Amino acid sequence: MYIFGPVPSRRLGLSLGVDPLASKSCNLNCVYCELGRSFKLTAERRVFVETSYIIDELKQYFEKGGEADYITISGSGEPTLALNLGELIGEIKKISSRRIAVITNGVLLSDPDVRRELSGANVVLPSMDAFTEKAYIKVNRPHGSIKINEVIEGLRAFAAEYKGEIWLEIMVVSGMNDSDSDILQARKVLDTIPGIKRIQINTVVRSRAEDFAEPVSDEKMAHIAMLLGTRAEVIGKFMGSTLHTIDSVEDAVLEALKRRPMTAEEFEQTLGLKKAEVTRTLDLLINRGFVRKDFFNAKEFYKVVEKP
Repeated sequence: MYIFGPVPSRRLGLSLGVDPLASKSCNLNCVYCELGRSFKLTAERRVFVETSYIIDELKQYFEKGGEADYITISGSGEPTLALNLGELIGEIKKISSRRIAVITNGVLLSDPDVRRELSGANVVLPSMDAFTEKAYIKVNRPHGSIKINEVIEGLRAFAAEYKGEIWLEIMVVSGMNDSDSDILQARKVLDTIPGIKRIQINTVVRSRAEDFAEPVSDEKMAHIAMLLGTRAEVIGKFMGSTLHTIDSVEDAVLEALKRRPMTAEEFEQTLGLKKAEVTRTLDLLINRGFVRKDFFNAKEFYKVVEKP
């Protein structure tokens, strides 16, 4: 399977994931990565999955009535390593009018070919967690060929050329890139890149590559957003993959149910939650009058309560 979800996402609504890599391939070994450590970094672009395989899966999904607000290219590592990224975006646009997002670590934005291939997406969400070589190596542990100044200049070049929206994510890790000096350095750089529409602040909560990658407090997140200026917003704790950030489990369940009734099992699959957590959340929403149970073909479904 090369598509996954859809998963409720605060940033992208109901997000249908597309993985052009098939297995973990990345040029960074970030301490907070929920996919675990990258034991072998790669800086080489190549075709990992044939475009036709992915398009066939997407066609089947939509022919069966599948829904999505965004088709989001991300997956098992860094999607811009896929040499057929531009072709994939072009082929998706032939079969669907849904908006296309690409989540990237931003490293290869220094490559003019990558910038050109990304031009077909509606939204690009690069991450940039550090703005000095020392902090970048500490948090992101890049392939030896990657230099922070080149990454910053690539982001600058992309922001100047790209016609869609750029939402930059900063993943904050306690004691590693969260000092005022770290954030003020980020502000100094980002103030020179007006093409970025949003600066989204996130932190680590669930699985991560390293146990020492700890989250920062809500108060610290708010302080960081204030230091970064008016474009900055706190997007909530990290819940699942970097593609699918949600405010809370309750918000995610409600957002999904606004689109279609779902079973408890479907929530477990799409949100990656344990059964007990899904049951607790649904019971809470029922007690608050937001959700009700229904039955169809001997299955128990949950629906949003329509307000008069």
